[in-house]
Amino acid sequence: MINWGILGTGLIARALAVSMQDSIDSNLLAVASRTIENAEKFGSKYNCLSVQGYENLIKNEEIQAIYIATPHNSHFELALASLNARKSVLCEKPMTMNSTEAMVLINAARKNNVLLMEAFMYRTHPQTEKIREIVKKRFKERPLSIQASFGFSAKVPEEHRLVNPDLGGGSIMDIGCYPMSMSRMIVGVQEGKVFSNPIQFEAEGDLSEHGIDLFARAKLIFSNGSKAAISSSINKELDNSVLIKNDEISLFIDQPWQCGEANGRKSEIVLKDKEGKSEIIKFKQRRGVFTHEIDHFVELVKNKEIESKFMSLADSHGNMIWLDSWRKKVGVHYEQDIPEKRNYSLLGESALSSRVPMSSDRLKGLEKPISRLVFGCDNQTDSNHAFAMFDHFFSLGGNAFDTAYIYNNGKSDVYLGRWMQARGLRDEVVVLGKGAHTPDCYPKFIRKQLTESLDRLKTDSIDIYCLHRDNLEVPVGEFIDALHELRNEGLINLYGASNWSLPRFKESFTYSQDSGKQPFTVLSNNFSLARMNDPVWPGCESCSEDPYKEFLKGKQVAIFPWSSQARGFFLDSQEFEGSLHGANPNKEEQDRVWSSEENLERRARCFSLAEKKGVEPIQLALSFVLNQEFPSFPLIGPRNFFETKSSIKALNITLNKDESRWLDLLND
Repeated sequence: MINWGILGTGLIARALAVSMQDSIDSNLLAVASRTIENAEKFGSKYNCLSVQGYENLIKNEEIQAIYIATPHNSHFELALASLNARKSVLCEKPMTMNSTEAMVLINAARKNNVLLMEAFMYRTHPQTEKIREIVKKRFKERPLSIQASFGFSAKVPEEHRLVNPDLGGGSIMDIGCYPMSMSRMIVGVQEGKVFSNPIQFEAEGDLSEHGIDLFARAKLIFSNGSKAAISSSINKELDNSVLIKNDEISLFIDQPWQCGEANGRKSEIVLKDKEGKSEIIKFKQRRGVFTHEIDHFVELVKNKEIESKFMSLADSHGNMIWLDSWRKKVGVHYEQDIPEKRNYSLLGESALSSRVPMSSDRLKGLEKPISRLVFGCDNQTDSNHAFAMFDHFFSLGGNAFDTAYIYNNGKSDVYLGRWMQARGLRDEVVVLGKGAHTPDCYPKFIRKQLTESLDRLKTDSIDIYCLHRDNLEVPVGEFIDALHELRNEGLINLYGASNWSLPRFKESFTYSQDSGKQPFTVLSNNFSLARMNDPVWPGCESCSEDPYKEFLKGKQVAIFPWSSQARGFFLDSQEFEGSLHGANPNKEEQDRVWSSEENLERRARCFSLAEKKGVEPIQLALSFVLNQEFPSFPLIGPRNFFETKSSIKALNITLNKDESRWLDLLND
């Protein structure tokens, strides 16, 4: 028997309490509310203990599972506290206010090895299982057209959670999450996966005077050609249905969210072929949709599982990412999207003060140590995501951050600057900045762009500064002169080049020797186990070729290589859990840049050696970059906590010289 505690006493909490009575292995032990009056009223009706204050229920050692039924804005804090207390958590949708909060919760669940599940109750019902089965068998070949809606007319006062921005109001968050999750699930099943993410996304909506979406619609296009049109509303009735079709067959589901005869709703699906012949599949279930959800969750708890196959953590995270995109395109923003509003890290108060050590090294001329991995600041979707990612990397011992004048149209500088200021960490952080990108790759642009970056970064100097591109029309000495002047003024410390060829890079040493000025002391080219066949972007240069490596070795030049993991070439799959970004690799790039016969052999060897060492191939590929005969500080571009932690594991992988040479095809 699993003892439950419920946080909240509203309508959805009451629905679960009623449904729990039909669950064989569940016992509702206690309920908590902000006021003892509400708790006692609920407890009396459902025969359970009444607790004032959510934290007091979470501390109850007899409780094994907690259901969070409070307004959206409180989900994150309550779920995090419950997970840290090692309670299994069933959290009402949406799981959090944004995808960053969801990422933090998932990280906490995995860290504490405890079950976390978002309460999309329709996912566990036999009707939904039948939908998955039909899509898998009957809709396999052709692209799908999906229409999904959830909407009703809510006559509520301004302070009600549905229309109150402080409580996460709006149709997208409250019910738009259903058609979004259904569409992603259907296309995923068609592709043989649990879910799929769109590659194109359009949205619009109607806002209230308080900036809350009353109605919203979106169009999703997936990589297999499938399309979905979804909508949500809290000011008018919608069809509340799902239609799945191609040019051969259609599947119609009426009332797909509150499915089940036990809820007083018709529960059936209609399958129709192109001739118009229909097949009606009915579901007569004694147990309601919430009871199915409860029983599934209890089974997971009893089996000590930490994730549901019906509603995986990656699926919940991905759904929140696309809900973020939807509401931002419509113009809906919440206070939780602004990290400075919290005045603390989402990871917890002690996260930054009790850091885990990370391997580091020092460069001549720089007083601070530099973590061996450098965090690339161009994959953050907003400031909230950036703050959480930076906090996480810093908490794991990292202190080096790579940014550039052009990254994210200047937002990367801004996010990093706001974070360093909010956390008071400028003296502990090493900033690698870049400027003078094509077409502005001239000495006259360096000062102007550097000054703007310094303003964005809220600092008076940059620790390491690189030219972002080269311009063959400009003598190397003119670039050195401009950088040397800025260094003398204290605006930069070490300086170097990014995406420079070996002959031009060598020239900096010749010129500096003759002029008595500092040469390029660092290099930020591509360097990875896989070698570029063709530049990723115009003007890109690699330093993976043997002559360049010998020069770096002889001069002991420190490299800060970008795409050090060859942009996913050493992954089994290109399905990312985290945020989407315009620079994400795709198949065209993989084929054009990386898929040579030699690189495919390197990849095969990497997979073979990784299996022997019990590590992931992409971690081994990063270890190759770290284990060079010259200083190497690879740039990583994680989109979520899980990619960050995966990369950090490479620091603990040892490669001897023979293994490195074998991976690089230098010996058999």
